[in-house]
Amino acid sequence: MDKVLKSVHKGRNQDMRLPITSTILNQLVDALKQTISNKYDQLLFKAMFTLAYHALLRIGEMTVNNKNYNHVISVSQAVVLHKKAVITFMDFKHSNGKQFHLEIAKNKNDNICAVTALTYYLTLRNNTTGPLFLNSSGEAVSRQLFQHALNDALNFCGLSRAYYKPHSFRIGFATDASAKGLSTETIRTLGRWKSDAFKLYIRQSGQISNL
Repeated sequence: MDKVLKSVHKGRNQDMRLPITSTILNQLVDALKQTISNKYDQLLFKAMFTLAYHALLRIGEMTVNNKNYNHVISVSQAVVLHKKAVITFMDFKHSNGKQFHLEIAKNKNDNICAVTALTYYLTLRNNTTGPLFLNSSGEAVSRQLFQHALNDALNFCGLSRAYYKPHSFRIGFATDASAKGLSTETIRTLGRWKSDAFKLYIRQSGQISNL
């Protein structure tokens, strides 16, 4: 009986979220052209989707919840150069007061390139200060707004909202990176994990494309 109860408990705690791999990211980015009519918002969410994947962002690092800006990346923390973007994480989970600089190189698939997406988005972003991602009204993007945009794109692609969540971008990069042979230490560092707990995120995927 104890074994049965343990099995049931384990099943309840199993993480059912699926990875948004680079292949799925490509589909979601394409979907934005159909699900969003406003050009600014198209570029905004393309930048958010691609950066969420390539920078392994937590939802609280790119959106606000109940006006909580504690961990949100500001525009001054994102520097876009010709062939790369540098994101400086000032305050993140397990940071212990230490900064972390993440370099993101241009991707050969321009459709999912975070550097290109950020470049276009920032040309339309008017404010020179504040959170990196602002909606068309100049306010920080809320968690609800991001979730809504993601859900619409998922629906358009025929993907289940029950299994694909904002954290799926983070899970997706970790899954792709593992499939491409990146070391455990490298993935842990890129994702700003303190331990090897991220291994629980690694999913088996039959549709892994280039990072």
